[in-house]
Amino acid sequence: MKRLGMSTAVLIGVVALVGCSKQGQQRTSDANRRSGSNTAAADFNGPRKASGDLKIKLITNGISPFWDAMGKGLEQARDELKTDATWQAPQQADNNAQKRVFEDALAAGCDGIGVSPIQADAFASVIDDAIDRGVPVITFDSDSEKSKRLLYIGTNNYEAGKAAGMEARKLFPNGGNLVAFVGNMSAQNARDRYQGFLDAIKGSNIKMLKDPYEDDKDAVGRARRNVADAIVRYGDQLNGLVGLYSYNGPAIVDEVVKQNLRSKLKIICFDGEPKTLKNLQAGLVDVTVVQKPYEFGRIATKALYLINRKGLKGALEEMTPELEAAGMKVNGAVIDTGVQVITPANSAEFLKALKDKGLSST
Repeated sequence: MKRLGMSTAVLIGVVALVGCSKQGQQRTSDANRRSGSNTAAADFNGPRKASGDLKIKLITNGISPFWDAMGKGLEQARDELKTDATWQAPQQADNNAQKRVFEDALAAGCDGIGVSPIQADAFASVIDDAIDRGVPVITFDSDSEKSKRLLYIGTNNYEAGKAAGMEARKLFPNGGNLVAFVGNMSAQNARDRYQGFLDAIKGSNIKMLKDPYEDDKDAVGRARRNVADAIVRYGDQLNGLVGLYSYNGPAIVDEVVKQNLRSKLKIICFDGEPKTLKNLQAGLVDVTVVQKPYEFGRIATKALYLINRKGLKGALEEMTPELEAAGMKVNGAVIDTGVQVITPANSAEFLKALKDKGLSST
């Protein structure tokens, strides 16, 4: 019985050591992904399909004018590389619908897939399964840090928020009381964007009167009702409104103009929806921080093409000089496409640059 007891103790000790080892490996893996490295990269460092036709698919997180510019970027890369590249949006903006589109792309024999995950953590296993089957997967616009994705291409939302916050400091040199609006603060891009904004206004006399209003992506109804509520609730205390999602800017302007309060309220927003750019030219928006969805599409398509032809390492070696020359940042497995700050003063120049790319908005 003593020998049996000792054997049991030894077995328990071995199991505990193995468990600790696995936990340590998991912590190391998670830390690596957060820092921009990726443990799956080694499997794709050589060419996957050095010659022959390729089929590439980009999958967005929903249907929006925002993605039209991304599609134009995809088309440029497709024509330049003479490859088969298409994009698709899930009909409903939910995880299961997006998963079905992704799995259809796999079943169709796609050689590379880019995706903007609606739910980063929930989609990780879907990405990992494709990677394990040898299909290159990258993320764009919205990341899935815990997955085995090979690259993330998109905006550093914390820095984008900081850029908006620095513009707020210019608009309110003596301080002011502001309220922000967003779809869901549970989304990582929303949290990062707002935190960047808060950090940028530290040390100033700018104050946020409450946590951001959330509208659950109800771009027309609830988004505008939230603005009306803020105006009623805070009255003369309120000096400025901040729209963190692309549709929040138009919703803010519509309600402010309706109540004839434009002369009393400054408006800061994100992205370049057609209505936002029109409002900028009309002097109804003070500043918008725009992302570069055109580059999401162009770079993602080219990256997936080159990963197949040259492997991940070769793809990055070829693309990095071009990206850095264009002012973008490459940090391991993350390509930060950057943002632009647009005001009424430079809106005409910005719109001309868009037109040159065949675009009317971002």
